[in-house]
Amino acid sequence: MFSIIIGIFGLSLVVFFHESGHFLAAKLCGVKVLAFSIGWGKKIFSFKKGDTEYCISLLPMGGYCKMKGEEILDDDTVYEDNTGALNAAPAWKKAIIYFAGPFMNLVFAIICFSIVWMGGITTTSPPNRIVLASEYAQESGPFAADQAGLKTGDYIIAVDGKNIEHFQDLREAIATKAQEPLELTVDRNGEILKLSITPKLDKSTGAGQVGIYPWIDPVVGTVREGSSAYIAGLKSGDTILFANGEKVTQYMDFVKVLWTKPAQIELTVLRDGAEKKLTQVLDYNDSGLVDPGLSFQMQTYRSPPLNVFQAVHKGVTESLKTLSLTVRSLKLLFAGVNLNQAVSGPIRITYMLGEITKQGFAEGISEGLAMFLNFVALINIALFFMNLLPIPALDGGQIFFCFIEMIRGKKFQPKIAVRYQIIGFAFLITLMIFTLFNDVIFLIKK
Repeated sequence: MFSIIIGIFGLSLVVFFHESGHFLAAKLCGVKVLAFSIGWGKKIFSFKKGDTEYCISLLPMGGYCKMKGEEILDDDTVYEDNTGALNAAPAWKKAIIYFAGPFMNLVFAIICFSIVWMGGITTTSPPNRIVLASEYAQESGPFAADQAGLKTGDYIIAVDGKNIEHFQDLREAIATKAQEPLELTVDRNGEILKLSITPKLDKSTGAGQVGIYPWIDPVVGTVREGSSAYIAGLKSGDTILFANGEKVTQYMDFVKVLWTKPAQIELTVLRDGAEKKLTQVLDYNDSGLVDPGLSFQMQTYRSPPLNVFQAVHKGVTESLKTLSLTVRSLKLLFAGVNLNQAVSGPIRITYMLGEITKQGFAEGISEGLAMFLNFVALINIALFFMNLLPIPALDGGQIFFCFIEMIRGKKFQPKIAVRYQIIGFAFLITLMIFTLFNDVIFLIKK
């Protein structure tokens, strides 16, 4: 329930900023706003001030800003007095009003990123040391990491000249550069190497992959109360040395034993300088997946808090960087990416926003707030970009229509506008059905 509430709250903020952009621009351009609502459906609360009725409606995942003269079938004869009607406004004013919604999403994203950087960012991640996936039977090759000459135990210290502090940095650098060549700077037992690698496209996610895992020392971090690890007697700080007779040098050795689906694991752990034998009886769910009930220790990295000016500069930089990645991700949709996996609708986004925030709050209030703001910023940037695509019924489609009007020097006939809008609505309804179906399947699997 916490995840759902947080997710709905986050999406409501996104919608509020988007619609407030249209609202403010309409007011500045002299267009009358008849209603401004957060949510759709039945009105829960409303009041009227001037020409505008302000509402909070029943369904929270959405909202609208209704302007005079914006209906599809409106023409200049609908109102006795066309003063303040959107369809009577000059094309350049209409373009500003349509652009203002997505623009406010971009502004909101910058605000979110800026707040996060003002407080500093804490990242929990494995180090920048790698393990080759090819050494584990679950994976199928060939792998870009092997082709590039990487080896298990290598430290990746830079990608294309940019320093890599931890594995999260490395994952991001690779994930965002599918099918693009990268230059790696590698520390191998003190020897510095330069290697070239081209991440392959993971068609289920649209991300770049090279076939590596993080190197995580097999030191137990947390043990969940009541889990099989807890019952077996494992404790935080234990170092797993052997599992079913197999030597464990890093966490993938332990995972490899789990992949054999044993009923139990005979563990040898190092605790307070002495070896200890433990037996862990494993639990499997209906899908045959095992949850060992433990996590391994990670390193924590903390970036320093920035002042207001530095934070805003960083917010702008991060927003533009994310926008660039969003544009690139659209291109990947035409490269054979599995749309069922890569495209999410409002239900899945709400769930993910809530879950990520909940995980952050488990580590602390500041971490939860940072994760919430980061995810909301990403949603805002995605909405900014998608809304500006020249698709009928989206803001970008309306802006395109306005530009054509400015070039022609006269308005389109209402029938042409109607046909244009119908195409857009048909596309959006199809997309909504597709994403809703994907979201339902996603939740069923969860």
